[in-house]
Amino acid sequence: MRRNLARDGADGTRLGEHFEGGIGLLLDFNTDATLQTLAGRWSDRIVYVALSVTDPLGLTALLLTPDGFVAWASDTKPGAGEAAQAAARWFGEA
Repeated sequence: MRRNLARDGADGTRLGEHFEGGIGLLLDFNTDATLQTLAGRWSDRIVYVALSVTDPLGLTALLLTPDGFVAWASDTKPGAGEAAQAAARWFGEA
């Protein structure tokens, strides 16, 4: 059975729409202000997307590369340091 992890963004968009820009995505399943602020530091390379999903598969956040690979994942309350380190590794310094 195929599972659709993220169906709709809090802003009414579909996940696939965000990949059209060719930049990374920071998917936040808990609407964490820390992650939103962090994504703002890379706003030219990362889009923050708050998602409401029925089953986040135990995840709280994902950082995806423009081609859809997982650059970072969290299954606990994400720390800004870990997410920033991954963002810098994959998208360059802020």
